[in-house]
Amino acid sequence: MKKGIFFLVLLAFIGNCSIARNLKGKVFCSGKGLSGVVVGGGVVVTDGINCTVTDKNGEYQLNTDSTSDFVFIVTPSGYIASYATGTPCFYKSVSAHNHDFELYEYSVPQGTYTMFAVGDTQPGSDHDYERLEKEGFPDLKSYGEEYREKNIPVAAILLGDMVYDNQETYGRFKDNLRRLGFPVYPVIGNHDHEEYFDNGQKSELVYKQFFGPNYYAFNMGRDYYIVLDNIDYRGNRQYDERITQIQLEWVKKYVEYIPKGSQVFVAMHAPAYIYYLPERVMGGAKEIMDILKDYKVSILSGHTHIHSNLKLRPNVREHMIASIGGAWWLGNCKYTYDGTPMGYQVFESTPSGLQWHYKTLGKPRNYQFKVYPIGTFPGHTNELCIKVWNWDEGWKVEWKEDGKDKGEMKSFPSIDPDYTWYLNRSAADGTLNLKGTKPQENAYAFFAATPAADSKTIEIIVTDRFGNKYVQLVSNK
Repeated sequence: MKKGIFFLVLLAFIGNCSIARNLKGKVFCSGKGLSGVVVGGGVVVTDGINCTVTDKNGEYQLNTDSTSDFVFIVTPSGYIASYATGTPCFYKSVSAHNHDFELYEYSVPQGTYTMFAVGDTQPGSDHDYERLEKEGFPDLKSYGEEYREKNIPVAAILLGDMVYDNQETYGRFKDNLRRLGFPVYPVIGNHDHEEYFDNGQKSELVYKQFFGPNYYAFNMGRDYYIVLDNIDYRGNRQYDERITQIQLEWVKKYVEYIPKGSQVFVAMHAPAYIYYLPERVMGGAKEIMDILKDYKVSILSGHTHIHSNLKLRPNVREHMIASIGGAWWLGNCKYTYDGTPMGYQVFESTPSGLQWHYKTLGKPRNYQFKVYPIGTFPGHTNELCIKVWNWDEGWKVEWKEDGKDKGEMKSFPSIDPDYTWYLNRSAADGTLNLKGTKPQENAYAFFAATPAADSKTIEIIVTDRFGNKYVQLVSNK
C-alpha cells in the first residue's frame, strides 16, 4: 500500500472510533421532506445495525452504535441519491456534522427498468485497465444508451473484485464509472480489501472511503436490493466466505419494511453455491434464505469467473455471473475458464415480470449461442455441437434436419474448446504466463446432435425460459 493511502486509512479509522450517539436528519427532494414512499410510512434510515423511518416531514432520529461507520438511507423507488462520482452517495459518516440526505426524482415508468449485473471487473495492471476501458466500459455505456433511448432507466451493480489488490487505482476506476451516465452500485470483494491489514474492519477502510458502506440496500421499480459483504477478511489474501451475524441480524430488521411476496435481489461477491464444489456451501447461505423465505429471491454473485443460473430453493435462484474480464484479462482472450464469453447479465423488470439475458461484449443482444461445425469439437467427430452459456432448466435446445423436427439436442459436460485453444496457442508461442489459467469443465452449456451424412441443412432453435427464440441455419457440407 502506498504511504499516502495508509495514512488516510489510519486517520479514518481513528476518526470513526466514537461513542454511541443520537443522530437526527431529514430526507428531502426539491426542498420537501419525503414520507409515505415505502411500507411503514417513510424512508428507511439505518446504520447497518438499527433501523428507523422518516416521519411525515421526512425527518428521522436514530440511535447509532459506536461500531457503525455510516448512517445511510434505503433509497426508495422513484428517487436516487447523487451519483455525480459514478456511485450513488446515499450515506454519510456518523461523525459528520450534518445527516440530511437530498434525493432526486428518478422515474421508473410502470416499474420498468434495467439492471446490469457485472462480475469481477478486476483490473490489476495497465494492460487490464486498457482492456476494461476499451472493451468493458464502452459496451456497458452503449448498451445502457439503447435502453435510455427507449425511456427505460438503467443502473448497474458491480459484484465485487472491482480492482485487483490495487486500491490506489480506485480514482481511475470511479472516473470510468462516472462516464457511464447511469448509477452504479458497488459490492465489496476479496480483492477490494487491503491485504496488508489482518483485521477485517481495517482492511475495508480504503474501500469505504471511495464507495461507502460495505453492506446496504436500495429499491428500484417494484424490486428490493440487499447488498452484502460475504468476505470475512483475515489479511494477506486469507478470508472466509460467509455472511456475518451482524449482517444477518440487520437483514432480519430491514425485511420488516418489505412487503411479503416482493422480488428481492441479494447481491454479494462469493456465491452461495458452486456447482462443481457441491460440498462447499457459503456460511450464512441457509440463514439468509430462511430470512427471505416469504419473498421471490434472486442471488447475484461473482468471484468464480464462471457462469450458472441455478435454482437453490423453490423461491431462490442464484445467478453466478461470469467475469466481464474473462480469465483475468488474459492476453486478448475473450472467454472465462468455463467458456462463457466475456460479458454481463442483464435483468429487465417489466409490468409482466422479470426477465434476464446475457450480453456478450461486442456482440448484439441475440448472440446467445455458438455453433461448432461437424468435426470441429474435440471428441465429437460426427456431431454438430453448440455452446449455450446462459442456459438454465427453463431453456429448450432443439434442431431440425432439412426442415424436419429432430427434437432436443443432447447435453454433455465438457472443457471449453475456445478457451483451451487459446491457452494452447499461447503456450506454444510463449506469449503468456499461463499460471492459474486452468480450464473448468462446464456442466450445462454444451449440446450435440448427429446429422445424417447426406443432410443439407441443420437448423438450431434455442428458446430461453421467457419464450425468446434464437435461430441459426447451418450448412452440412
